[in-house]
Amino acid sequence: MPAEPALAEVAASPAASAGPAVPDVVPAPLNDLPPRIDMRFQLRYGLASGEQTLVWVNTGERYTLTSVAAATGLSGIFYRGRFAQTSRGRITPRGLQPEEFWDQRGNARSSARFDAGSGDLVLDPAKGPPRHFAYSGDVQDALSLFFQLALTAPPPGGQLTYRVFNGKKLRDYTYEVRGEETLDTALGPLRTLHLERVADHDEGRFEAWLAIDRHYLPVRVLRSDDTGSEMELRVESIAP
Repeated sequence: MPAEPALAEVAASPAASAGPAVPDVVPAPLNDLPPRIDMRFQLRYGLASGEQTLVWVNTGERYTLTSVAAATGLSGIFYRGRFAQTSRGRITPRGLQPEEFWDQRGNARSSARFDAGSGDLVLDPAKGPPRHFAYSGDVQDALSLFFQLALTAPPPGGQLTYRVFNGKKLRDYTYEVRGEETLDTALGPLRTLHLERVADHDEGRFEAWLAIDRHYLPVRVLRSDDTGSEMELRVESIAP
């Protein structure tokens, strides 16, 4: 994902003159994203079909991401309610730092709070008492991960590993960079970068295609769970 990081020069002090100075690693510059991006996807989940929207709002130092999915047509009779997620947090030189995450499925609602200073993630599930997860370093949530990829692309190749809160627990996920592919979409042919999660028997399949000429935004997502149920998103529109 990020390009090779630049190295900042460190002046050697007299006490350190006996050995070489150790450089500080400076994060590679983030990609520029518009202050607001509205994306609309065609959604397929098992026998159901529908639509999903994804909205990115960037105020310079902070961000908000909102995703809403709902079944349409006859499938809406069998799949009632909306599936909505929201991620809010800071934009740092290393990318996104989530602070709050909400997940609502029908009438069931859960939330999570990230405290990077103490390394504590508190989940308030839809049922049951709060749960605590300890972490260190960078963490993404299930929604912020997509825009973390967009901000830090292109990757150097090989494998990428992220610690991600998937709405229920913290997991380390590893993704293989499969290379460039041309994808036929509602926006026409798009050059994309194909990523695939390394096989995880607990989590199922996950693949994403990032549009190289559209800020490396996700334009197709394919995932399945351990029961074999498959979900696919295909982009319908991107504004601006």
